[in-house]
Amino acid sequence: MILSAFFANWVPAQDGFAVKAIEFKGNDNLSGELLSEQMNTRAATLLEKLTFWKKNTQFSSFTFEGDLLRLHKFYQRNGFPDPLITYDFNTDTNKKKLKIIIDVEEGQPVMVDSVNFSYSGSSEASKILDSIKQVLPLQAGKRFRDENVFETEDYIRNSYYNSGYPFIKLDRNIIYKEEKDLATINFNLLPGNKSYLGKISIEGDSLVSEKYINNHIDITEGRVYSPAALNRTQNDLFRLGLFRFVTVRAVPDSVKNGHIPVLIKVMELPRWSFKAGAGYGTEDRIRLSLLMTRLNFLGGGRSLLVNVRHSYFTPFAVETKLIQPDLLFKNTDLIINPYYSKEREESYIVERTGSAFTLQKKFKKNSAYISYNYGIDKVKLINESLIDEDALHRKNNNFKSGFTLGFNRNSTNDLFSPTRGWKINSTATVTGLGEKSLYHYYRLAGDISCLLPLGKTVMAYKFKGGVIQPLKESESTPVEDRFLLGGAMSLRGWGRHQISPVNEAGDKTGGNTMLEAGVEWRFPLAGIFSGAVFSDIGNTWEKPWDFNLNNLLFNAGTGLRISTPVGPVRLDLATPVFEDKFRAQFFITIGHAF
Repeated sequence: MILSAFFANWVPAQDGFAVKAIEFKGNDNLSGELLSEQMNTRAATLLEKLTFWKKNTQFSSFTFEGDLLRLHKFYQRNGFPDPLITYDFNTDTNKKKLKIIIDVEEGQPVMVDSVNFSYSGSSEASKILDSIKQVLPLQAGKRFRDENVFETEDYIRNSYYNSGYPFIKLDRNIIYKEEKDLATINFNLLPGNKSYLGKISIEGDSLVSEKYINNHIDITEGRVYSPAALNRTQNDLFRLGLFRFVTVRAVPDSVKNGHIPVLIKVMELPRWSFKAGAGYGTEDRIRLSLLMTRLNFLGGGRSLLVNVRHSYFTPFAVETKLIQPDLLFKNTDLIINPYYSKEREESYIVERTGSAFTLQKKFKKNSAYISYNYGIDKVKLINESLIDEDALHRKNNNFKSGFTLGFNRNSTNDLFSPTRGWKINSTATVTGLGEKSLYHYYRLAGDISCLLPLGKTVMAYKFKGGVIQPLKESESTPVEDRFLLGGAMSLRGWGRHQISPVNEAGDKTGGNTMLEAGVEWRFPLAGIFSGAVFSDIGNTWEKPWDFNLNNLLFNAGTGLRISTPVGPVRLDLATPVFEDKFRAQFFITIGHAF
């Protein structure tokens, strides 16, 4: 039975049924997904269907009547003044389940006949309007939508605000020609006088000096007023990591001679902070960490960080970072980083002791740096068959001195669970400076990952490569710096660092060439749960620049993701392909693979 949306003869027996599906027909201009968002009646989710023992959301005729009214108004707001909405029920009385079919006759849409402007102001201000007319959301010949009217008003106001006209007045008048289904929109615009920034005052509970704060703001007295510049300044100050909150606010009530004062309020974060963490992963097993931070250390916005970590493959690691901001230039930091770590691999154990001195320049989404590293790597070989001629001379005590150039870019839209953007990391290292250095080599490494939204799903791609090349009289490279692949963050069909060249004794020696790529399709399931299907490819080879593409390894797998405030808990099951038999690897860890 098909019933009118507003004269429905409700069937009381349908109240209390579980809604298994809602289907829309005739909605040529508005998607079913968009229409479903306007309704309180909804179909059971996959998780609700799986938890069949729980009582699911039930159909209510009272709620459904309100949904039909909302759909009618939603169509009107989107340019369809007389939609006809009818519905039908397919019921399963035995299982008390209900499918709702909603049929829409959208009718003739209202079109924008013309958009007109009456203007009163200076010729300079009129140029702003002339420059934006062609890009306004409201254009003649398009379907009339309430949302486009509001967006057009916001666009005009923001364009004038950010050009120094904070006192703009904008009125509209809409004339609807019912017989022709046409709408004419008339705007009356009065921009007011151009304004400039006045005195900039800094207030708040902070020991960070005003001089330091002034060095990190890009607004000055006498500059053209712009809310965008104020917001940018607020974000720049907050990103310093020194303040609990930052507000940058114009005070238009105190305007004097066309100059608007600006008030900056800050509240400093606690000087000392301690963060402890614990977790479990199939690779690292029990993970423990402690991070101590001292902000504004010795003044000048300096930061001191001490990080202590433990896991199975890193039994102990401690590093300290002293960050001196704005050395010589704005957003150029000096980082002094002494460290000690003990790392465990299948073929060796290495103790690294040393310090890095880094000069880093930060841009909006990029950073570039040059770093000098000075240290000693003490290597204990599990099997003496790994010793080469150079290693015989170093007596397992390898002094290293070298420079690294690096570049990073991160344009992703979220720190823990991004859905779009790029991540790029690249380094070029030369090691072997000074007479004490036994090994002389350069190391090039880079990785790129890309995230592309595809509806409600995400396609993720990665590509990594690296080469280590001996220099001068050196015939080999240190085993502890070579490439090893495989694991939760690499080729997931193999265990951690199980992909490596081997010597005659079967010991993993690491490679001097590495290549890796991967693709992953991420899709939502229900609530905090999402799924993934992925494939990885790559290998590592003994000789430098030996990219043997005929000897690549492949794996395929699937996984489950559980959203948490610190990133997704990731469960992956993968197997190598093109092998004689199925061999599964299972990983539990936190964070996406790329």
